[in-house]
Amino acid sequence: MVANASSTAETLLEEAHLPELRRYLTSLPPGERASATDSVTSLSADDLLSLGVSEPQYVERDYRVERVEGTIPDGLAGTLYRNGPGRWEDHTGRPLRHLFDGDGMLSAFTISGNGIHFKNRYVRTRHFLGKTGTRHLGTPAAGGLLANIGRMPPNLASTNVVAHAGHLYALWEGGPPHEIDPETLETLGERRFGGRLRWLGAYSAHPCLCPRTGAMFNFGVEFLPRPHLRTYRTDRRGALRHFRSTPMPYPAMVHDFAITERYLVFVISPIIPDALPVALGLQTLGDSMRYRPDRGSRVILVPRDGGPIRRIDTDAVLQFHLSNAYDDGTDVVIDVVTYESGALLERLARFRTSPLDDTPSEFTRFRVTASGRVLREALSDNTCEFPRHHPGYEGRPHRYSYVNSRRHLRAFYDSITKLDLTDNSETTYTATGSGNSFCEPVFTPKPGGTAEDDGWLLSVEYQARTRTSRLVILDARDLERGPVATAELTHHIPQGFHGNFSPAR
Repeated sequence: MVANASSTAETLLEEAHLPELRRYLTSLPPGERASATDSVTSLSADDLLSLGVSEPQYVERDYRVERVEGTIPDGLAGTLYRNGPGRWEDHTGRPLRHLFDGDGMLSAFTISGNGIHFKNRYVRTRHFLGKTGTRHLGTPAAGGLLANIGRMPPNLASTNVVAHAGHLYALWEGGPPHEIDPETLETLGERRFGGRLRWLGAYSAHPCLCPRTGAMFNFGVEFLPRPHLRTYRTDRRGALRHFRSTPMPYPAMVHDFAITERYLVFVISPIIPDALPVALGLQTLGDSMRYRPDRGSRVILVPRDGGPIRRIDTDAVLQFHLSNAYDDGTDVVIDVVTYESGALLERLARFRTSPLDDTPSEFTRFRVTASGRVLREALSDNTCEFPRHHPGYEGRPHRYSYVNSRRHLRAFYDSITKLDLTDNSETTYTATGSGNSFCEPVFTPKPGGTAEDDGWLLSVEYQARTRTSRLVILDARDLERGPVATAELTHHIPQGFHGNFSPAR
């Protein structure tokens, strides 16, 4: 029976064309291998096909896209930059298991009157070049205790890519950014802004750009000598300065934040590592992370004018991404994608073989009153992630948010949804192909547009049956119409995290 089950699993994985998943399963200890294989092979045909988006892309390309369907909108000109893991293996070729363990690979879709040009390139980090150890956020180094004790995960530059003040940066929150040539995607090196990014240089992958001042705000989490947030402001000319520092209630993973006209806004979730086993090399940082709702959450409001920092303790909130925030009189309104339980952390740690259908999320609004109350309201209970909005409404009252949502697949987001936060209505476009999935929808304003939703949504769709990807351009005002244009690649782009559109100058 065991031999027959193994043979059946191998046949299913081969038919779905998942060679790297097969290699990963083979690398696991026997007990874990059997459980992981059972999880994968119990998936539906569509879900099994969808796993192809996690296969690596080793080839770097640079070419004009020949197959463009539909009409590229007038006024849409510039480059969509995206970032995410391109391969989940270390520089020795060993398979890695955590979603956050992969080397960063940048993709660029340049849209102009001449059509669409695509290129992709790995960020030449020290890890990619083979100059670091092999202990990762969620995969221990080979070689036992001595190879892991006191070792930090490498900076993979794999989470986001942001343009500011004439520079392009690949970001990873545990270390300094890597500067990238915006035309060639060549890595220019780590940047510490003249030494102002100190210590480990922790610099979040989610900076906020103020549309009024042109300044870019960001932060880093530092655990020593005590857990605290160190915030930064980079002016419109690119000069970075340390802004403020504030203690955290406990050492925690803080992935994202928001701004308003008055504040830098943080929602601290009790995602807490077990420090001693990590320091002793007994456990990876990713495996040690636990959601501790008994510790509660804290909202931290850092005034942009230098006034006293507000700290409000509240019931525990599990979240990774804030959508937006704004001032409403003396209140602060914060939109967040929240989760019910810490099961998501376990799924990320074994992402190749872990469906996400048991980790539902909701789009939640928090209101922090002047008296220090935190009021909570669910605006959508449909599972969603990767919220985006019109960049001109960053930190301001807004009506719309655009998210990835899940309608059919168990492990990936097969839909893009527009949330109307005024009347709580939703419109959705769902992929039509079996096993197809979308990455984060990036809102791109129409030049001269006046309405908040006057623009386009740019996403990358994985087409499971052909194992290729395509750029998808949607009209944000008429999502259900489907793509107004697509650009078909001759290969796939692995599932990514975040990206941004840089308009042509």
